[in-house]
Order: sequence, then structure tokens, then C-alpha cells
Amino acid sequence: MTLADRQLWDCEPVTRSSAQQGHRHAAGGPTAGGPAGRRPDGKSRWRAFAGRYGWRAYALPALAVVSVLAIFNIGSHRDHPPARAAGSVQPPLSTVASTPVAPSSRPAVSSSSRSAAASSQRTSSSAPASSPAVRVPSWQLPAGPAYSFSASGTFSTLPGTSGVLGKGQLYRFSIDVENGVTGTDSKSFATAVMAALSDQRSWIGSGRVALQRVDSGPVDFRITLAAPTTVRRMCGYSLRIETSCNAGSEGRVVLNVSRWVRGAQVFAGDLADYHRYAVNHEVGHALGHNHAHNCLGNGLAPAMMQQSIGTRTASGQACRPNPWPFPPGASDAPGAEQVGDAADAEFFRRNYA
Repeated sequence: MTLADRQLWDCEPVTRSSAQQGHRHAAGGPTAGGPAGRRPDGKSRWRAFAGRYGWRAYALPALAVVSVLAIFNIGSHRDHPPARAAGSVQPPLSTVASTPVAPSSRPAVSSSSRSAAASSQRTSSSAPASSPAVRVPSWQLPAGPAYSFSASGTFSTLPGTSGVLGKGQLYRFSIDVENGVTGTDSKSFATAVMAALSDQRSWIGSGRVALQRVDSGPVDFRITLAAPTTVRRMCGYSLRIETSCNAGSEGRVVLNVSRWVRGAQVFAGDLADYHRYAVNHEVGHALGHNHAHNCLGNGLAPAMMQQSIGTRTASGQACRPNPWPFPPGASDAPGAEQVGDAADAEFFRRNYA
């Protein structure tokens, strides 16, 4: 801007006519009805102003309007975020953190899509290492096939006999099934029982015990498959979990059908090994053995540990699951046993929580 322009912009020039008008105003105003004394209207004022300043007369108001609109637009965006589509929700924080998206381009995420994404994250092998793993309690009955929760309360002895297995004191037993139990067939149950007890890693491996299956006559105990309600009646239900037991007063080794068809968490779905464990553990009670609460020297769980509940010892060691009283390589088998309820209660506390 030149000096002449600056003088024209900043200072109103004084002309003779304007001086005369100012004099008239100071003297008491224009005379009534005289043309020389008429006050110029708005249009005349604007024409005079535009005549003096030319294009600048139009630029100044336009600049003011543009400035006001710009200030209004900034304030509007600051106070009111962009509207979100109806029914849309913000994506989970984990999604935003891992895949940043500009707010203007973030798509709406429906509730069902968010649930599917969360489910995918939970099962994805690429989940962050810091994500907490879902811990299933060791005593909880695994998912699996259906079974009968209750049955008749009466029992039938399955036909079948065997020769004497092992050497030592002879124990005769039968294999029974509660009438009305479903979830497994009787023949496969009897086959699994005999496979467990006839193995040299079972109780006959001690050289002091002999077993024989019979289907008539006197027996020392009956190995019985029963429904959970019957097991609870014979064994009690103070712990509120599905277990098997040795009901000595009834002369029955009672195997819970819920565990027979589902197994236990520590066996990780290996039903065959769990069957061997369940038979050997409960028959061990019938032979006079108590519970064991410490690992064998090679880290295996003793057959008399309550592995359906867990394998954690007082020192915090987790024994490896083991179905056999005398597994190979375990010189201290079948393991130290403890008498009394106090040791059992402490074992429950460690593994039940």
C-alpha cells in the first residue's frame, strides 16, 4: 500500500461542502424545507463513501463478513463432533489401539459385529501375550456327551468271569451297572475295567495282590457304574462336584457315569487313561489304600491322588496325570499315603479354588 493509499484509507479528506455541513449542524441544524439544509439519506451517504474509496468501500465489509463466518465455523466444529449414524457404536478399545482409524473414515460397527470380533480375538492365536488366559478349574466336569443324571437305584451284574490275575491275597469282584444308566454301553464299561485291572502296572504289579472277576457267588467288592444322584446318595455330596467313591458299607466301588463319559480336566480329554485311573483309584480304596497328596519321584501323580479334582501339592508342584499304581520308572510307587480328613481338606483347598 502506497503512502497516498494509506492516507486515503486512514484519514477522511475535508472538503468545502463537508465543512459547510458541519457548520450548519453546529449552528442548530438545517433550515426547514430548504434543499441546502436537507440531511442526506442512507443511499446518499453510501454513494458519497463509495465515491471517495472506490473498491475499498466494498472490500472492507466483505472482509468482515468472511471473518465472522470463519470464526463461527471453527466454533461449531469445536463444540459439536461429527454426528454418528443411528445405532452405531464405537469399536472396542483393543481394536482402536491395534488398528487406528481416522474419525472421519471410521465405519459404524453394529453390536453383532462387535461381539463376533470379540469372539474372534478370544480364540485367535495372534492375541497379545499379555491377554489373560481363561482358566478352567481342574475339578470342573469337562464338556462332552450326554449321560443320565439319575437312574433306578437298582443294579444288575454283567455276565463274565476271569482267571486269577496276579499273585498274592485274592480279591473276588463283579462288574455291575445301575439299571437305566445311559451314556455308555455295559460291554465297553466291563472291557475297560478288565483292561485296567489285568495290566501289570495295576495293583497286581505289586506281587502281593491277586484279582478275579466273577458273576455269581460271594465277592469282596462290586465295581459299579452309577448315575450321579445314586453316587451322591452312596458317597455324599459335601464337595458339590461330581466324583466317584468306594462305598465300603455297601461293598461297592462306585464309578460316576458323568465322569466316565466326560473324564477330568487334568487328563486333557484322554478318556482311556482317565478310565484306567478311575478304576485303579477306587479299587485301591477297596484294597485298603488311602489318599496320596505328593508327586512320585519322577513327577507323576500317584494313582491314589484325587486327580479328578487336581494334582497340585502343598509345595505348589503340579504332578503329571497318571492312571497306574506302578508306572514304569517310579521307584517310590505307589507313593506315600496319608490317613485322615485334614490332609484331604487341604488338598481340596489347593485344587478346588
